[in-house]
Amino acid sequence: MDGKEIGWVWAEHCPKSRDNRDALQMCGMICRVIREKTRFVISIGRAGGLQRALDGCGILKAEFDEIEKGSFKGE
Repeated sequence: MDGKEIGWVWAEHCPKSRDNRDALQMCGMICRVIREKTRFVISIGRAGGLQRALDGCGILKAEFDEIEKGSFKGE
């Protein structure tokens, strides 16, 4: 999958992830894939590589962090 395809799957599932366990698991899997991709990219800083990967997929860092931590605002 390329960044646009990953972004499309994220956009489909992220809004549902608060109430739908399957959507949450899908987004969690995407977080792991993106983290793995950034491990193999040579960059000045690890955070910079992550942000470039998220930008390439059209994923907001705040949403990524929420899913990765397994917590949601307002709970």
